[in-house]
Amino acid sequence: MRERIKKIFENADADVIVIMNGSSNIDMTFFYVTGFENGLFENSVAVLYPDGDMDVICTELEESAGGKVHVFSSNKEKMDLIKEHAKAERIGINGMTISYRNFISIRNLFPEADFIDVGDAIRTARMVKDRTEIEIIKKACKIAAGISWEVESFLHEGMKESEVRAEIEYIMGKRGAVPSFDTIVAFGRNSALPHYSTGEKRFEFPVLVDFGARYKRYCSDMTRTFVSGVEQKKIYELVGEGQEIAFDIMQEGIEARTIHDAVDKLFVKKGFEKLIHSLGHSIGLEVHDGFSMKESVILKEGMVLTVEPGIYLKNKWGVRIEDDIIVKKDGIEILTKK
Repeated sequence: MRERIKKIFENADADVIVIMNGSSNIDMTFFYVTGFENGLFENSVAVLYPDGDMDVICTELEESAGGKVHVFSSNKEKMDLIKEHAKAERIGINGMTISYRNFISIRNLFPEADFIDVGDAIRTARMVKDRTEIEIIKKACKIAAGISWEVESFLHEGMKESEVRAEIEYIMGKRGAVPSFDTIVAFGRNSALPHYSTGEKRFEFPVLVDFGARYKRYCSDMTRTFVSGVEQKKIYELVGEGQEIAFDIMQEGIEARTIHDAVDKLFVKKGFEKLIHSLGHSIGLEVHDGFSMKESVILKEGMVLTVEPGIYLKNKWGVRIEDDIIVKKDGIEILTKK
């Protein structure tokens, strides 16, 4: 994990960086720098140093996770350990995730220190995945893709959206993963709502299923839409064409927003609205792990993204197709195709 820590410090003007988890808000950067696959690590702290070293401060519940840890049994002991290991003139914090309470507590420990928000440096480091991360993400994608090919086989008249969700998550658990997020199963007109919450509606085409497998903390995210009838098939083909255009453009050095705009242009040309959400987003330890494809981020080799064009006909239905890819120098590798 030393190289990951060093990568953060490349863009962080700090002497030390303190990653602080709360009891309910967990900074996934903690697992990025520690590599811990087991444990909750609530209220734990990782103190990072420019040479790639770190000190982990945690409760007795987590000391079996391995690695170099300092155990506390009271809040006073925790604060004393932070004071011992994080003393510096410039202390970096992740402003995007640290709670106000935790920030006040560490500021009170070091009243003379300058506190620097290194959230952007962390975001930049986590955007490009290393070999270990990519291998784990590939496994998460393989699990999800395998399930996607089975979904159609258990669709039948009279079943509820919630029953499809239960089937997906049951299979996922048997294959060693948990959901990356709340699985979306949308029948009929519910498919026109991109952020629909799975309910009790009975089977009706189209069937939109948006789910992901989380494996060793890393996420996949994919969507499949099953259609019926001429109009739905026509829209499905257009959405697929939009995705193929994105695939053809994507490679290292391309601006993410350019790809999004190219798909928008196709949909408008065909008489539909522009995308109502981003064409895709980066994935990793979090489902939305850094940036969306509406941003002016330049793609780099090793970035892992979703590509999810969709067309939604208000009060009728919608179609979305989503796959996960790795950016290469001269193209992409699709991780969720059969």
